[in-house]
Amino acid sequence: MGKFPNALLLSNPTLFPMDKVQLLKKYWGYSQFRPFQEEIITTVLKGEDAMVILPTGGGKSLCYQLPSLLLEGTVLVISPLISLMEDQVKQLERRGIKAMYFESHPKSLPLQQQIDNCIHGNYKLVFSAPERFLNPSFIEQLTQAKIALIAIDEAHCISEWGHDFRPSYRKLNVLRAHFPQVPLMALTASATPAVINDMQTLLGLEHARCVKDSFERSNIAYKIWNTEDKFNTVVQLLNYHKGSSIIYCNTRKQTEYLAQFLKQSGYSADFFHGGLLAEDKKEKLAAWQEGIVTHMIATTAFGMGIDKADVRVVIHTQIPDSIENFYQETGRAGRDQKLAHTYLLAHPGDVRALKSQFLDRIPSKKEIQDTYKDLYNFLQIAYGEGKDQVYSLDLKRFCKRYEKSVSKTEHTLRLLEQVGLFHLANSREMQLQVRVTVSSNESTAYMSRGTDSGQLLEYLMRQNPHLRTESSFLSPQQLCKALQCSQERLLNALETLQKQGVIVFSKHESNIYITPLTPREDEYTLRPAVEWSEKIYAIKKKKIQAIIQFVEDEDHCKRNAILKYFGEKKNDLCEQCSAHSCKQSLEVEKGFEDKIKSLLKSAPHSLQEIKQKLYFEPQALHSYLSQWLAQEYIIETESHKYSWIHES
Repeated sequence: MGKFPNALLLSNPTLFPMDKVQLLKKYWGYSQFRPFQEEIITTVLKGEDAMVILPTGGGKSLCYQLPSLLLEGTVLVISPLISLMEDQVKQLERRGIKAMYFESHPKSLPLQQQIDNCIHGNYKLVFSAPERFLNPSFIEQLTQAKIALIAIDEAHCISEWGHDFRPSYRKLNVLRAHFPQVPLMALTASATPAVINDMQTLLGLEHARCVKDSFERSNIAYKIWNTEDKFNTVVQLLNYHKGSSIIYCNTRKQTEYLAQFLKQSGYSADFFHGGLLAEDKKEKLAAWQEGIVTHMIATTAFGMGIDKADVRVVIHTQIPDSIENFYQETGRAGRDQKLAHTYLLAHPGDVRALKSQFLDRIPSKKEIQDTYKDLYNFLQIAYGEGKDQVYSLDLKRFCKRYEKSVSKTEHTLRLLEQVGLFHLANSREMQLQVRVTVSSNESTAYMSRGTDSGQLLEYLMRQNPHLRTESSFLSPQQLCKALQCSQERLLNALETLQKQGVIVFSKHESNIYITPLTPREDEYTLRPAVEWSEKIYAIKKKKIQAIIQFVEDEDHCKRNAILKYFGEKKNDLCEQCSAHSCKQSLEVEKGFEDKIKSLLKSAPHSLQEIKQKLYFEPQALHSYLSQWLAQEYIIETESHKYSWIHES
């Protein structure tokens, strides 16, 4: 293993265990490390490279955060998501650990000033997106900082076979040349043997200490239930399994519909997806983590960085797009090591929907070319220009003008970012879309009242005289500053105006900030994007085939199938999944047959009503009802309820 002699701050290795445990207790409140954490930390403190493969919930971030307090200099962390970086920086600052991340936002400090802060600011941890390292000038300036350790988080992104491949990660091999004496740590929660091989080869980690925990989660029961009545099945499961849950859906609308359905059924539930305002996301996450909301219905946007120990149930209402994602999402259950259950609810139409959703959204060559050309025309970027400039894109207005699907356009933009054509950043500020709906005389009369809402209307009309003919996007921060009022007071005034029919307004966070990393050149520039689109289609298709096979195979142990996918082999059976190898019959609660009879004798019951009162695998009920109908023990009423008529 390669050693880097300048990595140590403390000269006596015998002091490490005491120092590490003290720091763990002081800053994180734990009295002991999780498995493998101490070994990993000791490795990098010795100046050695490390490859860290710990399943979801294994505590990877501590493996580079704690060493920052023992190393002389700064730990550079490369992370794929701005939200993850922002969240970690805030958590570290709350613990009293100085940290920062490089921002790509028009209102953030200039990049040069951010680099100067990194070099001279005595930060213990500095976070950066991988795309930064496409810029040779950025890397060259960063070499002036005293970097003690480089940690590459979500390192599976370097591999084309990784479930979140980012081509920019492949450029990180330049780190070796610019920081030859700095130890390198690569971390991931899920990696197949092919991905691990790519990580080692592409990051030069062939001789690194590889610390790999088993992917087995022995306290998790994996169950696949076939049902067409998914919403009522979710209610049935939540009624049987008490405690906190996460329920995953594949679309934003489905999360909202299911959350509303659960609320109407008397459950404490909320929804979470990528279309929410940043402040709404934080509020919803906090309410769930604090137990104010029990059940979170979410898309995959509710993912990395989510850490709640007592999640008892994770339910997938549709088939996820890969075994990696299924493993990571189910791995958010039972982090307290107590028994937890996961359910994947499937029916035959899901396979077709899965292929349609996740393969059809990959853009074709023509869609890539058209989106790129229309985007640069919309932003008024001429040929040979645009490099390193920040542009604000109103995505909905862009899509409306060029008659494009918002969802497909988002995926096309992300693909163009993946191949390094530009950097994207979501606006962290709310935008207000406002339009005045009354006549000039009516608005003048309203403004003369002298109320908060009247003063607001007067200001809006004075600054935006065209508001009667078309709606405009306005910044609430700028409005609050101009009117010297709080955001709450501003929103109250807007709601008053809307209730009284004076305006219509809505809240948005649809703006995207785009920073082109190359000048506009069209055909030559787009060649890598077209090639990558074709390649990602083939990879995604193979992953979808793997998850479909996993779902449709009713015979073999589900835990063992997951382990095999990640390169592990188990000879025994989990004896708690839904496969035929691990159960003797369909799953039902104790005394199931007698309880159904009792229900049907007491009053007619529909299938949905039975589900809400008893716990059973869907097919188990059909066999009883079919038998009893044939024996004329029960009848089905015109309202599709079952009633017991046999005298026993």
